[in-house]
Amino acid sequence: MDLLTVLPYSLCCDNAFPALTARMEPHLESAASCSKKMWTPAQDFWNCVAREILVRIFSYLPLKDRHTSFSVCQRWAVALSLSLVWRFTEIGCNAEEMEECMWQCLRRYLCHVIHLRIVLDQSQKANRRQVAHIFDMLIQQRGKLQALCLVCCGRRPDFGSSQDILQGFRKFCLSKDKIDLHYIDFRQTSFMLENGIVHLIGTSNPNLHTLLINNHPSGVIFLRPQTIVEVLRVCPKLSTLGVYHAMLSEDVIQELLKPDREPFLFLDIFCKGLDSYISEELWSALTEKHPQLRVGLEFGPMVSTWEISMILKPNIPVTALKFDTLTSMVRQIQYVTDNYSRTLERLVLHTTPSDDLNLSLIELVRTCVHLKEIHCRCAVSQAVIDAFLLNCPRLIRYTLSTP
Repeated sequence: MDLLTVLPYSLCCDNAFPALTARMEPHLESAASCSKKMWTPAQDFWNCVAREILVRIFSYLPLKDRHTSFSVCQRWAVALSLSLVWRFTEIGCNAEEMEECMWQCLRRYLCHVIHLRIVLDQSQKANRRQVAHIFDMLIQQRGKLQALCLVCCGRRPDFGSSQDILQGFRKFCLSKDKIDLHYIDFRQTSFMLENGIVHLIGTSNPNLHTLLINNHPSGVIFLRPQTIVEVLRVCPKLSTLGVYHAMLSEDVIQELLKPDREPFLFLDIFCKGLDSYISEELWSALTEKHPQLRVGLEFGPMVSTWEISMILKPNIPVTALKFDTLTSMVRQIQYVTDNYSRTLERLVLHTTPSDDLNLSLIELVRTCVHLKEIHCRCAVSQAVIDAFLLNCPRLIRYTLSTP
């Protein structure tokens, strides 16, 4: 699970989709007549469900399941035709499943999508081409898209094989009269992001308030701190930013410290090593300028404990921490206990089990009472589990197991 489990995003849609066309009516009548012949208590129940509830349920379904639900009955088809269903839409790009009828369905309702989530197995070239085709469809029609989330799964493709996705996204950004994104989440992608495309994101989306580009690419990170400075300048409303630690510089912090800068709320940082250094003085100035600021920190598997100690500062308002290393984290947990008890809400540990680890976690839980999530990828004692359940009334997710 990511450092930002849920980011606040308000979506709105004004107009309901018009009535079903005459071309669809024969199909709906056929479905209705079949339902009369096969009347069951379950069908009677669904006939009594209010349309508003149906719309709410259907809004959680991905495109494939929505397309299937159109054929169930007329009431379902009418509910599925409403624009509220399509405000948040997830598309699973799978070349084996995306039939032409599903593409037709997407073409019809894509104009109502406000928040789009695309999931694909990036190792398949046909799937990557489908993503590029979706960007082409977005260019062809004037829609309401405001939020875009791209999730890549499966085996990582060879270097450069994701250029078709990036090229499609670049064309979409260049269609300036078609685009006004407020939210972009590329955290779960593995392709390299170039300075040019990140700069293009900023210049083509001046109303952007959330930009998360702290993904986990293989190889060297080429993005420069100056690119982030330029994005901050052209996107004055940007209040949530996910970046690599290497992209943080004094110039970036100074840009956030400008007097006319709007409130900055969240900084999500992925650390691959000690690539840059932010002093305690700069952190103090940043939190004074933006008192509501919260910070997420994720440390990759190659970051040493010495580097972690150099990056952590007592005055960083850390709300989420992830240590992805197999070395002992006892001293770091003690540091978290001493400095982040007022702000810490999420902690993820990938470390080695020990009695000292158990004692340090019990001590942590007695002070970090605002914890909502704890995930420990090693065995802990039953006393640790009991301590978390007893002392953390806000705990909603946890991964804790005994030997």
